[in-house]
Amino acid sequence: MVLLGACGNPYKKLLQQPTTSSALRFQPEYDKVLYRGIVDGKMIWKRFHLSGILMFKKMEDSSIRVVLQNEMGVSFFDFEWDKQQQFTVKQIIPQLDKKAVVALLQKDLQLLLMIGLQSQTESTFSKDEETYQRFTLDKGYVYYISTNNQLTRIENAGKQKVTTISLGGKNGLKELPERVVFKHHKANFTIQLKRIDDHVEE
Repeated sequence: MVLLGACGNPYKKLLQQPTTSSALRFQPEYDKVLYRGIVDGKMIWKRFHLSGILMFKKMEDSSIRVVLQNEMGVSFFDFEWDKQQQFTVKQIIPQLDKKAVVALLQKDLQLLLMIGLQSQTESTFSKDEETYQRFTLDKGYVYYISTNNQLTRIENAGKQKVTTISLGGKNGLKELPERVVFKHHKANFTIQLKRIDDHVEE
């Protein structure tokens, strides 16, 4: 076993373990899922608050669309990942059309949907009763953290923790959770999602 250690590193007590089952077993499978979403943020001196319906949808050509609309059907943003996992902004409102905001939203959604992970970089660690499965990103790492084979949160970190994505009500390995909270530890930006039941009309 290898003990990770570095001054100020929140993962310094992790013990390395063999990877017997990849975290990719948690990668969501879905056709269409709806959430009620709230986005709060601040960029320099400007604050914004958005609420509406967030849709995750797999298209017939295997691309992925993620769209946040208000109750009147006006899109705040419309993102696409094609079948090669290339990201495109299809539409976005001026308040969100900032490079840093788009990059933050893109990374959040990619971590949740497990898009673009490099399987060859995966390592497994343990701490107490939790399993940490780590992938290397362009900057830092992402940890998929599970207990008793239940994915409970996702953490993005370098030398310090950057983002925590808390998951609630994830009843199946490949099911999108009922509740998701994105907490950014450096940026003043939060996203809260609550899944809408299948029988609710759009």
